Amino acid sequence: MPGVLGVALLAGSGVMARMNTRATVEPPPTSAPGAGSSGDLRARVLDLLDASQGGPREDAWRQLGPEAVPVLTALVVDREAPVARRALAMTSLALVDPACGAGSIREVLEDSRAPADVRASAATALGRCQGLDAIPTLLTRLKDREDRVREAVAVTLGRLGGPQARQALEDRLPLEERLLVREALQRGLTLVEP
Repeated sequence: MPGVLGVALLAGSGVMARMNTRATVEPPPTSAPGAGSSGDLRARVLDLLDASQGGPREDAWRQLGPEAVPVLTALVVDREAPVARRALAMTSLALVDPACGAGSIREVLEDSRAPADVRASAATALGRCQGLDAIPTLLTRLKDREDRVREAVAVTLGRLGGPQARQALEDRLPLEERLLVREALQRGLTLVEP
């Protein structure tokens, strides 16, 4: 029995050696010419996120183009990533490709399991991506269970402006119990054009 086990181990180690040799000899698949590898793109996205702590740099994000949308979306939903990085990735998603990123942004805004700071960033990003078209989605979030989300929605609605946003902010103000959210509603009302 020990002799059979020894032969099996030797045979198995030969297979493992061939597998390891194959892995080191064969180069990894490359992406299309002109487009950096996905690892390279992810590294560039992470570098920009780290450099954007004071706020996103629009020109740098736009240079990445729509190829960065899946990378940013993956970072936004990565529950292992720090919340601050996820929130900044959300904001940056609106800069890279507003049309392509709007669906992902809306999904995160409506996901009650996502951290409040990420969802608050989603409210701001959605307003940036869609402009007045974001108002119907944002209106539903004025009653969100998270104070931070309601605050961001109130200010975003104020920035977007218009009679529908003004009416919604005015209607919500007497119902809101939290002081910081009430202040955000009032700030939103001051931002709405008369």
